[in-house]
Amino acid sequence: MDWQDGYSTSNPEESSKGGIETHMDNVIKGYRNIWIGYKNRLLQVLTILEELKKQTSITVDKGDSFIRFKSTSNYSSFNSLFFVYEIGTVFPTLMWRHLIGSEGSYSYILLNRSVSFLPAFSFSLDQQVTLLYWGEQIPYLSVERLRNFKLTNFILKSNNPSSVAISASNICWPKSAYQFSKGQELERLATSYLFNSFMPPIFDNVSEVWFESPFILIGDKKVRFLTIHKTLCSINKKTLRSIPGREVVNAKAFVIDRNFNLRHIFVDVPEESIEHLVSEESLYEVVFVKDMRLKQDPESSEHRPYIRYMVYPFESIKVFGSECYGSLLSVASIVLRERYLKSSDPFYFTISPDEFKKHIAKILNQFPYIRANELGLKLVQSRNGLNTLLSLLEVYDSDGQSFLYLHPALLECLLYNLDVTVSKNNLLRLQRIVHRYYRDTDSLTPLQNVFLIQNLFEKEFGFVPNHSEAKKLAQSLYNVSKLCIPLSKLSCASLSSR
Repeated sequence: MDWQDGYSTSNPEESSKGGIETHMDNVIKGYRNIWIGYKNRLLQVLTILEELKKQTSITVDKGDSFIRFKSTSNYSSFNSLFFVYEIGTVFPTLMWRHLIGSEGSYSYILLNRSVSFLPAFSFSLDQQVTLLYWGEQIPYLSVERLRNFKLTNFILKSNNPSSVAISASNICWPKSAYQFSKGQELERLATSYLFNSFMPPIFDNVSEVWFESPFILIGDKKVRFLTIHKTLCSINKKTLRSIPGREVVNAKAFVIDRNFNLRHIFVDVPEESIEHLVSEESLYEVVFVKDMRLKQDPESSEHRPYIRYMVYPFESIKVFGSECYGSLLSVASIVLRERYLKSSDPFYFTISPDEFKKHIAKILNQFPYIRANELGLKLVQSRNGLNTLLSLLEVYDSDGQSFLYLHPALLECLLYNLDVTVSKNNLLRLQRIVHRYYRDTDSLTPLQNVFLIQNLFEKEFGFVPNHSEAKKLAQSLYNVSKLCIPLSKLSCASLSSR
């Protein structure tokens, strides 16, 4: 199967590349804050890519309205693996068809051409992306399923990663991709990474949508952004109000935002879910969805986007199979990811039990009627307790001194280069190799790097790659720490600078 951008524009310099971003740019131009946010996003991505080009083998295509980049090597394992997912797998109360609504589907018409958009998780970038395919003939999804927005989970793998381009607009074109199976453990880990990637929403500035990994739907005169978040929420039942003609109830809610502050906003709740969220004296884990819609109107120079907030209850215990910790798992996931994203090391970060407890207490104690010590905070008073939470979340570990995040690029590197079982233990083995290589490679000669890789793989996996294999592995190991992880941490850059 071949994925490609077949869009063309009247601008000859951008006719073959950046066409759909240029079209999107024209649609959103009337929404000044969002448009300026997009331009700032382009500048920020270009700045980091120019720096990464000095260290890694990537190419960058750029124009006034787009930036696309990809690896120059098929041995880098960059952008080779994606998880196309049904959101209901992680959050059973929600399906993509609930979000897309009856007026649309994954398939849109763009200047008389069919184009399909699929929500996916990028292992390289550790975030949600939008996969774009021109046409409706997708081998692993029927046209009927696309039109009725019915998805199932599957892994996409590309045998030609150097052809896979990704855009600063969060759109990706994976070429030569096919459905890949490596057993249930791979899908289970992919689900854990997806859950971990969701963070609370940003409310202060609509331009920040570019840092929330939006799922993007683009039509002739419309652009729609859907961002998915996990957070904590409490509904004020005295404010419940039915909305005629829609199967939702509107209410005032207390919601934790991206800065871990409590915000008071009005949200829509599906009628079938409202009974689970009506007590003021309880807080709930929720999927928080921001639905932002923009429409091109040449008669007006400035518009306000239509923005709708929706919440859907879920229970993390059903994702991870533990019945002991309730909302503490979601809070722990949010706190750990925030700490990791702001760390300087590719994998390691530090947080003491006291710091962890203070973060969690700050979040929980903002809710009326909630006392943090009622929610199991005794568990995090010791490092052993923290380790218990880490083991449940699956994508974290500890070496006794620091905590570490098993970045999904490790899993991509493992699957692309090694014929071994997918397991957390093998990810830990590979992480030790990558971190040692990251630490030592710049001070070694090319031949010394080969010897280092051979020694490390013999120690961790019990085999010695030959000279040619070691050189290929070197590209992949280097890109994990020097390319994938810096790009994935870019998502928090604007927030950490505030």
